[in-house]
Amino acid sequence: MTINQKKTWPELEYELGLVEPSLIVNDGIDYGCRPDIEAAYGDKLRPMDAFKDSAPSELVDCVGHDDLIVLMFTSGTTGRSKAVMLSERNFFTTVECQVKFGDAMLDYKHEHMPEDKNDVLSNFAILPLFHLGTFICLFSWPFKGWALNLCSDLRNFYRDLGLMHSDSIAVAPVLMESIYKDVKRGRADKLNGLWNPCGSSAMFDSEMLLSLVKNGMYITQCYGMTETCGDGLVNYAQAEPHIRALGKPDGHCEYKLDETGEICIRGGCVMLGYYKDPETTAETIDKDGWLHTGDLARVDEEGYYYMTGRKKNLIILDSGENVSPEELEKLLGKCDAIKECIVKEMGKKIGTVVCCEDDKQQQVKAFVTELNRTLPMYKRISVVECSAEPLPRNALGKLLRK
Repeated sequence: MTINQKKTWPELEYELGLVEPSLIVNDGIDYGCRPDIEAAYGDKLRPMDAFKDSAPSELVDCVGHDDLIVLMFTSGTTGRSKAVMLSERNFFTTVECQVKFGDAMLDYKHEHMPEDKNDVLSNFAILPLFHLGTFICLFSWPFKGWALNLCSDLRNFYRDLGLMHSDSIAVAPVLMESIYKDVKRGRADKLNGLWNPCGSSAMFDSEMLLSLVKNGMYITQCYGMTETCGDGLVNYAQAEPHIRALGKPDGHCEYKLDETGEICIRGGCVMLGYYKDPETTAETIDKDGWLHTGDLARVDEEGYYYMTGRKKNLIILDSGENVSPEELEKLLGKCDAIKECIVKEMGKKIGTVVCCEDDKQQQVKAFVTELNRTLPMYKRISVVECSAEPLPRNALGKLLRK
């Protein structure tokens, strides 16, 4: 299993207790829970270089294609994290997708950078190794003979990027915004030739992405989840309207929308199941092998999938109508005074919790009043709670809806 040491001790205690590790290899740094980990698992802790002088042992048993090779925990945005069982088949299916992804980058490079004859691509890994995106890069980039440059720490981002030229980088929204600001302010030289920022589909403002494209960046977006080993939809679009989409099927697995509009995936990328949780596994993977993602979408005439909401987040009113919080959050995001927000059910009413400055609260409430006039009665926001403090997030930085 991989461990996110920035989680709280109760979260880590649950995950480690579920897995019952025989050995924990770690870097020795205290991320906030070191005393607790030492107290509970001190006899099982080993430093990263504990086995560097050990003689290699013989390979006795090979891992089967459908055998468990790693447990990765979900982010726990809507509840307790679940341990996802991933097999060798899962990873090799995703490696196929990643190789195709890299080939698309090379095609772009040959067309737009003909003076650069080097076909060895390089990826700057800024996300931690417990993050599935970076974990997959450990398999896929060396497979093609490409370079994987590891950043020592987010605080050293620009220093390390300056030391190691990188073509591509997988980014979270906050880092994409930082890259955007550098390009917009004429400081692209700080990026040391980086030209391919890649991120999760539908997480970024399309105007920002279009501005990056205009300034020579090649944007790639992916839709996937831990339960599909990161495989899913891929978006190579560089213009409206498709730059807003989740993407198209990558061709390695089957995709469909069920009768509720939920994205379903079947094929070699689908997990073995949730560790020690057969009931939730059965709720997620149906008898025909379709994994139900929990994400709602629509498909346009060109085959692009567009996110419309999360099934688990849907607010189901007494009238029987369903309201997507994500739809309303996107509309609220147009208010300059709102730094971040979530929409959820509050006492059988639709409410929102907003982060804004204290002197901006009236502006926010006035904006909601005007917004409500444009919405159907059943979608209108009845409760507005404002806070100057940032909204709570999990260890991966995702907003909590609890």
